[in-house]
Amino acid sequence: MATPLTPDQFVKALEAEGVTYSEYKSWRTHNRNHKGAWGPVHGVMIHHTVSTGELSSVNLCYDGYSTLPGPLCQSVIGKSGWVYMTANGRANHAGGGSPDVLAAVTDERYNDRPPATRHHDGSAGAVDGNARFYGAECVNLGDGKDPWPDKQVDAVVRWATAICRAHGWSAKSVIGHKEWSDWKSDPRGPGTVVDMTVLRAKIAERLAHPPSWNPATTTAPTTGTPVTKPNRSHLKRFEDFTLSENTPASIYWTTEYPDDANGHGEGGKTVGSNITYDATVNLTLLGLGEDHFVEVYAAEEDANGVLLGESAMRAQVWGKREGFHPVKASVPVSGYVGNRLSFRVVSRASTPVTVEEAELYMHSWPLS
Repeated sequence: MATPLTPDQFVKALEAEGVTYSEYKSWRTHNRNHKGAWGPVHGVMIHHTVSTGELSSVNLCYDGYSTLPGPLCQSVIGKSGWVYMTANGRANHAGGGSPDVLAAVTDERYNDRPPATRHHDGSAGAVDGNARFYGAECVNLGDGKDPWPDKQVDAVVRWATAICRAHGWSAKSVIGHKEWSDWKSDPRGPGTVVDMTVLRAKIAERLAHPPSWNPATTTAPTTGTPVTKPNRSHLKRFEDFTLSENTPASIYWTTEYPDDANGHGEGGKTVGSNITYDATVNLTLLGLGEDHFVEVYAAEEDANGVLLGESAMRAQVWGKREGFHPVKASVPVSGYVGNRLSFRVVSRASTPVTVEEAELYMHSWPLS
């Protein structure tokens, strides 16, 4: 067992292990510590999200949902190989599990697998895993068919190794959720790609080398397309604007945080060009009543601002009764554009709707 890593210790360990990561929103102070203990920590737990879309999954794990408030893990690991820091402290990821498994992980005394669990959240004798395990949610449907790209598996191994190395643990401190709770099946993938014995063997191999070790330097080169790190954009608009019925309005971004691509057009409307993208648009809407909705979509423009096309993916944000209370929505949008990318909203309400605040998180890659 050990004292949990501080945020600075955590990211330093990740950097040493060669992990590419993003610090998502206010992760350094985001936790469930007010609901229970955090620490001492005993190990690391791997999950799958049962979702698609990288940034939408990150947002879900950060916020949670009505029956399970966020954060839902300390980190999210995307198919891109990128790690997103979502919490520092207790998170709703492990739930209740086996005291025998906890003892085996704490003492690191088992063979290939920890003892079979016969416990789950709420069962008699189950112990609280949220207080005792770091958790990573890996973006995957968990249906046994959705692939786990090599770069995602490598990120899982490096992330877990970084924690183990920082605490002086072996690979036997790393388990899957299904090894903790008899209600769970994660992580699950085709074949043995995320079998926990395979993952623990890879973690043990990394721990036998210095953090800077890169297996690609000691093995024969492989064919394939090199991994390109995404450009990150985090933009916001604090100034409100009003929507009229059936009249599309572009979102003009007025505040810029990280923007690796620096792909803004004049006026802050366009956010990139000649890219593939994976984005989440967060909106706060006022005046959106019951049975009315607002659509959010991506648009492609030329250099003169002339609309060339609209995304086939249109998300609908529905209102609340009377429309007196703000509606907050997170809308995932992904695709590609050969020209300039902007985001638009259109109201389908007969009365005016105000966009009080808008926020964009986006990863993008140059079109080849």
